Amino acid sequence: MMEMGKVSEITITKGKTVKAADKEEWIKLEFSVKAVVDDQNDLEAAKAHLEGLLDGWLSSSLPSPTPAAQEKPKTTLETVINSFPQELKDLLSFEEKDGYVVVRPRQFLGSENFAKVAELIKANNGEYVSAGKKSHFRVPVK
Repeated sequence: MMEMGKVSEITITKGKTVKAADKEEWIKLEFSVKAVVDDQNDLEAAKAHLEGLLDGWLSSSLPSPTPAAQEKPKTTLETVINSFPQELKDLLSFEEKDGYVVVRPRQFLGSENFAKVAELIKANNGEYVSAGKKSHFRVPVK
């Protein structure tokens, strides 16, 4: 049996092929790194470190999403209603009017429920309109 010599140098190459955003083309990314290892006992640790380094490079080299891929989902009456848990839905009325989803309480909400509703309205890019007895929440339809 032939004895293998001492390993003093290690080269690791990693790569992947990724789709270029929403285009039909693909991009091949590949990185190599070479290291000199002084102590045979450090070989596995050096290998693991280099693989982690390459994994980091590969993950940060992905193509940026296009603006179309970054678009938020459309806001509709249905999406606003579905963003509320059933116990809050039962306390509110929803209607689409003048380019907004208008949300009105059916009864006194109390401070805790009012805060929950306000938080969900804000998450939908909406606002509270203070108008006395006609106060309501509204979310722009997109």
